[in-house]
Amino acid sequence: MDSRTFKVPIPSWAEEELKSVHGQVREALPEALQSLWDTEGFGLAGFDRAPLRPYLVLLAARHYGCTGPRPLRLATSIHMIHMASLLHDRLGCARKAPGAVADAGQELHQREALDILVGDFFFSRASGFIVDDGDPRIIQEHIRTSLESAETQASLVSLDREIDKTGPAECFEVVADKVSLLLVLSLRVGAILGNARREEEEALSGYGFLLGRVVRILEDLATWERLLPASPYLAPDTRFSHPLILLWEKEGRKAWEAAARRLQASDERDLRALQALLGDRGYLAASRRAALGLAEKALGRLNGLAATEERRWIEAVARFHFSPRQGQEVFP
Repeated sequence: MDSRTFKVPIPSWAEEELKSVHGQVREALPEALQSLWDTEGFGLAGFDRAPLRPYLVLLAARHYGCTGPRPLRLATSIHMIHMASLLHDRLGCARKAPGAVADAGQELHQREALDILVGDFFFSRASGFIVDDGDPRIIQEHIRTSLESAETQASLVSLDREIDKTGPAECFEVVADKVSLLLVLSLRVGAILGNARREEEEALSGYGFLLGRVVRILEDLATWERLLPASPYLAPDTRFSHPLILLWEKEGRKAWEAAARRLQASDERDLRALQALLGDRGYLAASRRAALGLAEKALGRLNGLAATEERRWIEAVARFHFSPRQGQEVFP
């Protein structure tokens, strides 16, 4: 989670507005939490980078000529929801570092308690921003996304109990939905702000759904290419990362289960051996090809939109993996 950053070019106006979003998030915090924000960033790398989800809100709204304080405030609410999700997802993901002190368990407990507190605070404040805005459609989309996110999380938890009844493709859909849902909400909020026609709103939503799949695969590739021993966190859903799903499809569930056991062991040698296996057998390269194919499908959803400068920037988000060394850093 801490190292999953990508690069995408963003316009200068977006740099300034995303700084404003970051400032509004800080100002919404109680003073005690502001000090943690300043000194710790709540332990999440990337809070100082340009965040993708509020960026999409601002881009979609500006595509239809909507700018000013309102889209900035709603973009801030979307950013808060994403940070709440990141903090809650960290629970249970910590790995014991070699030579950890005896009271490491207590320290972990305190950190997780803080993650729950701050995550819940962010989500409540974001909901307050959305209700205060007063647009019934945006409120409805927020409620719908929250319910679907909870259902997706429940499905992820139930995968362990129902793995015998579940196929690899279905497992990947469950973990990818967590990413797609908030990207879709971001683009819907921007479209509603701009009074977009329903068919254009649906086109942007379809783009966001597929973009979520692209982002999820690239996050998975970043996990394997940067490898996890350097990070204190190992997400439980790493078992369902795209290269491992491809291994399951090609070599069967027993091969996947053996790989999953290596992950649970969290031994650096096992992880590096598994990384080499995924590379040697072509699964990492196949995941990259899958991301490229999904990106092209996502771009196809935008064909009916007017050819504005903002549309070109929206398209650039799906194309960022073609030239990752260019542009500004984005935390997906």
